[in-house]
Amino acid sequence: MRTLPLLTSIVLVMAAVSLVSCVSGKGDNTLKEVISSQLKAFPESSAQDIYKSFCQDNLGPEHLIPDPEYAANYLHSELATYKSDLEKGLYRIPEERYYPVGDKGNYIRVDLSVVLDSLVSEENLLNAFVESANAGKNMTEDQWKEKWKEIETILRKDFPGIDSLEEDLSQIDSLVSQGNLILHHSRMFNAAYHPHYRIIRKEVFDKQILPFLPQ
Repeated sequence: MRTLPLLTSIVLVMAAVSLVSCVSGKGDNTLKEVISSQLKAFPESSAQDIYKSFCQDNLGPEHLIPDPEYAANYLHSELATYKSDLEKGLYRIPEERYYPVGDKGNYIRVDLSVVLDSLVSEENLLNAFVESANAGKNMTEDQWKEKWKEIETILRKDFPGIDSLEEDLSQIDSLVSQGNLILHHSRMFNAAYHPHYRIIRKEVFDKQILPFLPQ
């Protein structure tokens, strides 16, 4: 089990190569290709987790952040929990430290381990997250609902083997119809990957985070 703050050069190179290959050419990837990529990177993804990835890409972080101090306190607390759990050997730091969401890659999920391993400062990550959260959405909620219908059709047609697909899609449709567009990761995803990340708008990531990561 890995301990902090150890970080092998092999993992760094793999992560950097993965980011370049995934982010730089992300813009015109088909929905089917992106779903396939997510299932390959995160095999325990449910329809709910696929929904979340595309939703984050188009609607951004869950909420605007009018109070950066609250966001700072929450981040600090989550970092402490993450560090403690890693030191107890409950799970590992993921090999994918940063991963583009959705089919456009408007946002990047940045694992909090980049702070724990002193690659990015806590302050820098917080500032990038707050700026990203307050930058606005890439489409309206009605536009997102229409896009989700398209994604849902592809899931049913090309990915019928996803566990509990129809049950999850039915539940998602019910929530979306009630205006509940922001969903959490599934219990299966949380149990498999223990996600601790912030999503950062790509242009903010490129300027404020990427320069501090090994190339």
